[in-house]
Amino acid sequence: MGRGLTGRPCRHGVAIVYLALIISVLLGVMGLAADTSYVFWTAHQLQNAADAAALAGAAEVGFSTSQAVTNAVNAAAVNKAAGAAVQLNSSTDVQVGNYVRSTATFIANTSPYNAVKVTACRTTGSPAGPINLVFGPMFGVTSSNVSRSSIAMSSSTTSAGIILLNPNAAGALTMSGSGTITVNNGGMVVNSTSSSAIVWSGSPTIVAKSLCLSGNDTAVNTGCLFSGGVALLNQTPLADPLASLAPPAKPAVAASGNPLPPGYYANGLPAGTLAGGVYWVDNGIVLSGSAGIDARAGCLIYIHSGGIVLSGSCTLKYAPMTTGTYAGIAFYQDRGNSSAVALSGATGVTNAGVLYFPQSTITISGSPTSIGTQLICNKIVTSGSSNIVVNYSSNSSGHSAFLVQ
Repeated sequence: MGRGLTGRPCRHGVAIVYLALIISVLLGVMGLAADTSYVFWTAHQLQNAADAAALAGAAEVGFSTSQAVTNAVNAAAVNKAAGAAVQLNSSTDVQVGNYVRSTATFIANTSPYNAVKVTACRTTGSPAGPINLVFGPMFGVTSSNVSRSSIAMSSSTTSAGIILLNPNAAGALTMSGSGTITVNNGGMVVNSTSSSAIVWSGSPTIVAKSLCLSGNDTAVNTGCLFSGGVALLNQTPLADPLASLAPPAKPAVAASGNPLPPGYYANGLPAGTLAGGVYWVDNGIVLSGSAGIDARAGCLIYIHSGGIVLSGSCTLKYAPMTTGTYAGIAFYQDRGNSSAVALSGATGVTNAGVLYFPQSTITISGSPTSIGTQLICNKIVTSGSSNIVVNYSSNSSGHSAFLVQ
């Protein structure tokens, strides 16, 4: 070792070596941190893509399993991971099957089909391959395999705009005359296992994306009752999608006012304009003549006892609240209340929200442009030239397609 002017050993060369080693280690650590962050960020992007794809598939799985797979693949492709569109292998990355909520178990390729599982991959053998690392090659690692999975479930509504809950009645849907039931953007479900679950006379029609029957009512495949869409027989009955929704707490007696304030109405809900909120009603709604109720300010009308009786040219106009526990629900009849409900309306009246009458027979007359965004009841009877239009929305009851894992 050389000596400096002071006679001490010269260590400048050693210091440079140490400095170079320290810089190399720091660069390696920084590179490792950068690659790790890149991998985690890509994993986050893959999770987003998997979630979006599973939801898109679940929204369709009740109608068509093949279309559900297609929708999932297309939804994933809209997302990017590591700078490239997320590609799914439709054969291996998308699975349709049954999700059992009580055990949190997904069973692939098993009916009733109510869920879609998607695995978004950047791995060896996947369509886009593994993630290429920037600094990893310094340590002999050139790529990283990353995958994320998601399961989305279609709720019991199975995109159904109308659900008839009666399990075994003949004539669970009874139609006479020349009227039409139209479900826009959704299907109709009849839970009755009777071979004559639908009874009709005259020339009524059903227009919907699908008609799902729990029974073997083969007659719906003939004639003009349901000439379009997909008719599915012997289907597993759908559970009440709102069965877990508790009734609202009974509020204080409503004060007087115009518009009518929310609260408890012991003697029925009178005609008038409603201010908005929760209206807890005993003895139902009885209107006649030209009287009407305007509940478009955002209301939940909870009918604890009594039904709905409309006569003359009276009308019901309604829209649900948009936030809170009962968002999207316009009418909720108590599950212990089977009083009949007669709905009618004049042409041009457009209503919104879920109509939930789980134990009641709904009799519909008149020709409302829209009866709401979803109708869930026990049975339906129509007559004459009644035209029922349900403009189904996937957000109707807040229970359409949702992530479960």
